[in-house]
Amino acid sequence: MPISYCVSSKKASVVSESVVGNFTGHEHVNLIVARGNRIDVQLVSPEGLKNVCEIPIYGQVLTMALVRCKREKRQSLVVVTEKWQMAVLTYRDGKVITRTAGALADQSGRASDNLFSLTIHRSGLVAIRAYEGSVKMIQWEPGTDVRSFNVRFDYPNVSDFKFVDTGIDDTYRIAFIYDDDHGKHLQFSDLNMHDKELHTFSRQASIAADASVLIPVPAPISGVLVLAANSILYKSSDVNGDVVPYASPLLDNTVFTCHGLVDPSGERFILSDTEGRLLMLILNIGEGRSGITVKDMRIDYLGETSIADSINYIDAGVVFVGSRLGDSQLIRLMPSPNGGSYSVVLETYSNIGPIRDMIMVESDGQAQLVTCSGAEKDGSLRVIRNGIGIEELASVELPGVIGIFPIRLNSTTDNYVIVSLAEETHVLQINGEELEDVQLLQICTEMPTIFASTIFGPDNSEVLLQVTEKHVRFMAFSGLSKIWEPPNGELISKVSVNAIHGQIVVAARDTVYFLLCVTEEMGGLDINLVAERKFEDEIACLDISNEGDDHTKPGTFMVLALWSTFSMEVVQFPDLKTVCQTNLPSKIVPRSIVATCIEEVHYLLIAFGDGALVYYVFDIKTGTHGEAKKSSVGTRPPTLYRVRNKNRQHLFVCSDRPVIIFSSSKKLVFSNVNVKVVNTVCSLSSSSYCDCLVISDGISMVFGTVDDIQKIHVRSIPMGESVLRIAYQRSSGTYGVCSSRTESKRERIYASKNAIYTTNSRAKIQVTSTRNEANDNPPKSTSSFMVLDQNTFQVLHSHEFGPFETALSCISGQFTNDSKVYYIVGTGLIYPEETDTKFGRIVVFEVDEVERSKLRRVHDLVCRGSPLALRILNGKLVAAINSSVRLFEWTMEKELRLECSNFNHIMALDLKVMNEEVAVADVMRSVSLLSYRMLEGNFEEVAKDWNSEWMVTCEFITAEQILGGEAHLNLFTVEVDKSRPITDDGRYVLEPTGYYYLGELPRVMVRSSLVAQPDDCSIQYSQPIMFGTNQGSIGMVVQIDDKWKKFLIAVEKAIADSVKNCMHIEHTTYRSFIFQKRLESPTGFIDGDLVESILDMDRSAAIAILYKVSDKGWDASLPRDPIEILKVIEDLARMH
Repeated sequence: MPISYCVSSKKASVVSESVVGNFTGHEHVNLIVARGNRIDVQLVSPEGLKNVCEIPIYGQVLTMALVRCKREKRQSLVVVTEKWQMAVLTYRDGKVITRTAGALADQSGRASDNLFSLTIHRSGLVAIRAYEGSVKMIQWEPGTDVRSFNVRFDYPNVSDFKFVDTGIDDTYRIAFIYDDDHGKHLQFSDLNMHDKELHTFSRQASIAADASVLIPVPAPISGVLVLAANSILYKSSDVNGDVVPYASPLLDNTVFTCHGLVDPSGERFILSDTEGRLLMLILNIGEGRSGITVKDMRIDYLGETSIADSINYIDAGVVFVGSRLGDSQLIRLMPSPNGGSYSVVLETYSNIGPIRDMIMVESDGQAQLVTCSGAEKDGSLRVIRNGIGIEELASVELPGVIGIFPIRLNSTTDNYVIVSLAEETHVLQINGEELEDVQLLQICTEMPTIFASTIFGPDNSEVLLQVTEKHVRFMAFSGLSKIWEPPNGELISKVSVNAIHGQIVVAARDTVYFLLCVTEEMGGLDINLVAERKFEDEIACLDISNEGDDHTKPGTFMVLALWSTFSMEVVQFPDLKTVCQTNLPSKIVPRSIVATCIEEVHYLLIAFGDGALVYYVFDIKTGTHGEAKKSSVGTRPPTLYRVRNKNRQHLFVCSDRPVIIFSSSKKLVFSNVNVKVVNTVCSLSSSSYCDCLVISDGISMVFGTVDDIQKIHVRSIPMGESVLRIAYQRSSGTYGVCSSRTESKRERIYASKNAIYTTNSRAKIQVTSTRNEANDNPPKSTSSFMVLDQNTFQVLHSHEFGPFETALSCISGQFTNDSKVYYIVGTGLIYPEETDTKFGRIVVFEVDEVERSKLRRVHDLVCRGSPLALRILNGKLVAAINSSVRLFEWTMEKELRLECSNFNHIMALDLKVMNEEVAVADVMRSVSLLSYRMLEGNFEEVAKDWNSEWMVTCEFITAEQILGGEAHLNLFTVEVDKSRPITDDGRYVLEPTGYYYLGELPRVMVRSSLVAQPDDCSIQYSQPIMFGTNQGSIGMVVQIDDKWKKFLIAVEKAIADSVKNCMHIEHTTYRSFIFQKRLESPTGFIDGDLVESILDMDRSAAIAILYKVSDKGWDASLPRDPIEILKVIEDLARMH
């Protein structure tokens, strides 16, 4: 059977933890950020943050902290993962080194119900509270395993737990908050390292009932700050130390999310809350009874940011705000306010997590994911596509354009555009946003232009060059001109120019002429013939380049391809001598060629008439090149152009499937462009159209700006509230979105309150006394169903539900015998005092065909429970309602009528449909497979998984194979085992076929892919399934044929054995499926992230690893040579 290949299309973007310190050097300031299973280390420099390294972690980072050991200047990084693995890392000689590592888990301990906390003493002792009744103390020394011991800790309901900085290395004082029957208390206890017990040192009884956060204050001040909803308390760590309470109007039912130290002395702290407010807490320091202490404190409002989960003061007023629910930010604190805020955003780091729902939509022939991301005020929709968008600024209807050339004449910006048509040339002057057809110098307009540009750089912008098929025309603003023509009346077919240095190479049939434009001392112009050479065949295409492909330096060589000998030559200047000749791997005529350098790697790229593109890595010093790599970029002859975007050079492939080629981690990336056809393109930077592209499809000429050049592009649509579910309706061109907003005292822009039309409704159910009490205390949140335009994302209509009613699911679907397409929304009435939702309803909406901003409520159906998932099954509605799965048919009266039900569930969380089969994901009973029997009008349970998996989502691989995602961060696959039924009525077992620890919570799965499978891929896959996680990553699981199974397992093992992770655990241990005490070895899955990590290595090191791959038992047709294996891995990387 096929094997599942699991890989990340987009890595985790949620910031779970961040720290600032001296990791890479004692004089360096580093920002260290944890995202999922990796840690990014950045260096603070005058130019901004610079990436130092990315540390892959075998496990999801749970927490981390920096510690400075005795007699050491730089700090070490302590990392703890979700599976209770710990490592202490240091940075030396450009490498991350593990000082010590080990497992922290106790075999018999019961995990803490309400708190995991890690705190580090100044001596390096680590204390972790993870289990009830004890605290684990961890001692470590470089080069040894982690040593630990447990200390008895019998305190109920601990809210926070921290070491106190007393300024003494051998005093281990711990502060913690706990509550009992008499209230909430703050206690200081000292750890006796000899008898390994905690002894009470002092106690502050009956602190604020909502106190929840402790902030240790550095010595010599010492003590702790206690944060509560309406107050802050300072308590000295001495026996009879000072107690300083503080209250402020800014503290009004505040829920703090994180804090950061500003001064090493501990006089200022930055605080953040669930409203995204940034507050500065300032301590007034003075002499007390036992030395320096806090006399008073003040709190100031600084501004608003994303809802922060970690916050770090870096230096010089710059602060990093790490967010789990929104985009992370780099901000600067200002001395004076701007619009009431003392902060300004310097940079934003996109975060698409946590992903609550997502759908795949095709737009302009390109697949894109639309996700429900974030929460509360940072809730948003994110449009994710594997491609680059061009946003249109202006358009001119001009058919037949074959060439566009920007001209900068006596100007600091482009002020003309020369447009070549099939039989003539037009000169368009740019006046603001207008274009005017004009005459310019002695430009020939009676024939098409092959090339045009000002030359000799911006200091000589009075000199212009035009190349047509008959001549090279060199002209100046003064009226002087010089013309060069090929001998014997030959026509120019190809040209390449280094404009700044006046170098021109023209081809006339089989002859190449190397020309040089010069200006004479008296102001005259001349074109010198430097060299000419006749080749054995007609020139198909050519290009001038140099080392680094730097347009500011003279060209040192050119590359050309010949018409019918299907060969390529590298020719040096000025003598036009061939230094390298290669037979091309295609017998199709080459149409375009470029020699370029991207990320310090030189490439030769050749496009062929059938839409294929071949490229080589090129060694410019030796004149040699590597293996040819091939990609398809269309079905008709492509043309390659250099374009600039944000001061970086890329390649634009003009074809019927346009592509922008850029580099990521020194690998070429081919990214689709969201236009259907491009015939020609150029970069333009005028006063009105700055840093944009001009493209033509043969019908019109479009001026547009380009998205950031990256492999995965993310567009954000802020909603200002939590977005829970999304559906797409092609017939009306709209999205349907379920949302929930929490009203704030601050001014907010809520999408649901900003609609063109608004309606409301509430469920008609019997009201009990409990619900009457609830109605006396209105809920803090309001739920809505919104309809948005698919292009602009404008909110057309918002339908608001009643108190305590929350929209939980939505789909767009069509019923049998009804031509209309409806939005169907499931809601639940969720009351604070009820553990189970007893009532909900299914609401059917119709978008008005004429005026899309009008949403009509067609039908309501009250049901006993919450419809947590909805799907269309053969024109009928199937719904997961609490512990049941129910099927409804749509009547002629436009009402839902119950047809049948299945009750064998605890809580059905998700449904997926394939043909007549329904996969049900249960909160505790794993997955079951139902089959709808149309003739009998009922559901039959065909098979089930008898393991106890706590499900979140599922998806069909095939009608008899299911992929499941469960709550303990695992993936698994099951398949119907038809070898024998387990019951007399013919029910089968869903037999587990794969186990895999993902390390992130898979929230949603869809059967689709962002990238079409390449035609020339050496390894084929099927059944692509994409999933979104709470950590903001997009992953993909595909099925690869069984003949590749041993091959992929062997490659994975060779890489895992060669690449040692800093956690010092085996790859199989990391990927082992774990659920409470149950442990399953990883099987049935290939770790695509590990396999493809070899592409980031030095090529010689990668090949050395692949030499170790064991080919025992492989299919005879599979590659065995390391270079060929590497090509297979490169093909795997192209699928996402």
